Order: sequence, then C-alpha cells, then structure tokens
Amino acid sequence: MAVELDGVLAPYGGSTPAGHTVHETESAAWRAEAVIPPPRARGPRLALNPAPGRALAGLPADLVLVTSYTRAELEPLLPALGWDTVPPLVPLRVSGAAHYVRPDDRVLSPLADDYLRRRAEEIAVWARTHDRPVAWVRAGDHHAREITGVSKPLYCTVGPLLPYAVDPAAGHTADDLQALHAWVQEMDDLPEPAPVVPRRCRDCGDRGTVVLDGRRVDRVHAECGSWL
Repeated sequence: MAVELDGVLAPYGGSTPAGHTVHETESAAWRAEAVIPPPRARGPRLALNPAPGRALAGLPADLVLVTSYTRAELEPLLPALGWDTVPPLVPLRVSGAAHYVRPDDRVLSPLADDYLRRRAEEIAVWARTHDRPVAWVRAGDHHAREITGVSKPLYCTVGPLLPYAVDPAAGHTADDLQALHAWVQEMDDLPEPAPVVPRRCRDCGDRGTVVLDGRRVDRVHAECGSWL
C-alpha cells in the first residue's frame, strides 16, 4: 500500500484536526522550490498524529511511503508519525523532486497537473514491478481521475491498482481505515497470479517491465542479444 505523506498523514486545507500537533520540518525538495529561501521563509510545517500512522502500519499489507522527504528528514518525525522506522520509500525519479503537488492550489502549485500525471505514471511503473495489488492513498481525487479516466498501456499492472482518496482537511480517518481494510481482504481472496521470474539483460543489466495478458514480463534489449 503506497501512502502519500502530505494530506494523508499531514492534513491541510483547514484548521488543525483534533489530536494533531504541528511540527517544523526540514526538506531539501522544499528549499529547491521555495520562492523565498530560508532563513527568511519558514520551512514546511506538518500537522501530525501518530494514531493514523499506526493504523496504516497495522493493516495486513506492506506499507510504503510516497514523499519528497528523504529518510534522514523523516527520522526525527517518527514518534509523531507513529512508526518505529521509516517505511520503504517509493522511488520517484521525476515527480519526487516536487515538494508541493496540489492541483487545487494554482497559485503555489501551477505545474501540479503535470507533476501529478508524471507521478501517476511512476506509481504505475513501480506497481507493475510487483505481482500483487497496490493501493495508492493520496489527498484529493486527482490521482483517481488520472489513473481511471484515461486508458493508457502505461497504467497496466499485474494486480489491481486502487487510487484511494482521503479528505485533505481531515487526513486519514477511521472510515478510510475500514474501507482500506475491506479492500485488502477482497484482494486477499483473489487467486494468486502466475509467478514471473525477473530477468535482466545479460550484457547491460537493464530491464524494461511491461504487463502482457495480466503477467509481468521483464524485457531486455534486442541489441544486446537477450530479448525475451
């Protein structure tokens, strides 16, 4: 289950919800985007509550984090996030450079649509490297419209890819937890997919992953003589 930090575990767009406390954070991605760099501008602040983090970690699923924060930047926030260690981070080579991706804020995030499209593509590419269902939990439903509204081969994955939206002003709630728990149980009832053994190009080590007939296939380069 891929969870975005901003909005899901750190609500925004309203008053600080009950049980949340505000934390000053450090973010290299934010500094790179800031119009007024620190120390003149105050750094990003997150409203955190350990209960939602613990609840997500308690689901019968593997939890990964989608964020522009680095592992070192998140470690001081672990008690406020409700975790003992930082979950694995989804590698976002393009959209991960953007700290602020909110299509509903055209002033501070004018390129959010483009970044969210790229993030949807990267999440799908990452999801297809797994032979299991993936839920992408994010604030707002923009990612749901991107994933489900356009039929693109790029969004094909072996297991279902669920774009799940939470209210950015409330963050992750008990109703969200119940809905995600029900989805995980539904996915557990699906038949096991046929196993696929990843292969890399024997010469250059590269690999291109595609989904054919519901199965993940790792293709290698024809020019290297290792095409599958």
